Amino acid sequence: MPEFVEMVRCLDCKHGTYMQWYKNPIICRCEVLEEKTVAESKRVCKDYERRNSEPEIEHFDHY
Repeated sequence: MPEFVEMVRCLDCKHGTYMQWYKNPIICRCEVLEEKTVAESKRVCKDYERRNSEPEIEHFDHY
C-alpha cells in the first residue's frame, strides 16, 4: 500500500451517476462498485478517475 493515499470525492469521478431528492445531499451511484454514497464526502478509492465536465445531477421532488 502506498504511503500517501489521496482522498477523493465521488462527485468528481467519471464513474458516478448522481441523484438528489429535494435539498438533501447529492447521492452517487458508482458504476464500478455498484454502491451508493454521499457524493461530496471524501474517501479513498482505487477506481477513481477524474471527470472532465460538470456532473449531471438528476433531481427528484418525491421519494
